[in-house]
Amino acid sequence: MLKIDSLTVAYDDKVVLQNVSFDVQPGEILALIGPNGTGKSTLIRALSGVVPIASGQVSIDGQNLSELSANQRAKIMAVVPQARQLGGAFSVEQAVMMGRTPYLNWIGQESESDKAVVRLALEQTNLTGFADRQIAQLSGGEQQRVLLARALSQSTPVLLLDEPTNHLDLQHQTNLLSIVKRLAKEKELIVIVAMHDLNLVSFFADKVALLVNGELRGLGTPEKVMQKDAISAAYQTPVEIIQHPVTGAPIIFPQGILEQSE
Repeated sequence: MLKIDSLTVAYDDKVVLQNVSFDVQPGEILALIGPNGTGKSTLIRALSGVVPIASGQVSIDGQNLSELSANQRAKIMAVVPQARQLGGAFSVEQAVMMGRTPYLNWIGQESESDKAVVRLALEQTNLTGFADRQIAQLSGGEQQRVLLARALSQSTPVLLLDEPTNHLDLQHQTNLLSIVKRLAKEKELIVIVAMHDLNLVSFFADKVALLVNGELRGLGTPEKVMQKDAISAAYQTPVEIIQHPVTGAPIIFPQGILEQSE
């Protein structure tokens, strides 16, 4: 279990996250939601060790992550950053092999075991046929799958994703999230993902953490957290929420859109 206990993060004198606490179980996907600038990406960076924690603790199975070296931490948590253009000098296979860095020997030599892990990560993300292709030849959605494969090749129990569907079209959003959801269940990964699209969150996440001004304002299932009053207040815009006719998941519309359609 990953446990975040009273986590506070500050940049200089500005508190960005304050007393955030929750836990995530193996096989569970927790989505971080909230308006821009509320601390979602900061929380991902704090968990991964990129930004320092002012107070509080992050632990997995009782082990305080702040006590671990960067290499030890890299064997516990892997990060899929926001969608961006990758450097084109590497092949897909070489880029995914970078995820094995924490396990390479002192001269950086790859073992047959490392190669097997990379092949599996390529297979899990439907990239086997792209292994020899140059990164520069890939679409944005394909590059994002490379970032996911690189994270999977780290063989970590925790996977952190920072707005992984930004700048992706609907097909690539669906493909990427479907892969993550399947692997979370099959490999019992602990997944924390920062996302903007609330309707994608509704179908994708097991639990939701609503952050507003750096504070945790809601925690639970999408049905529990994504209520009309809470979402309207958090995003400072009136919304309407209906239930999906098949799944019962909440579907959110800005109120103005519904009024214009009448």
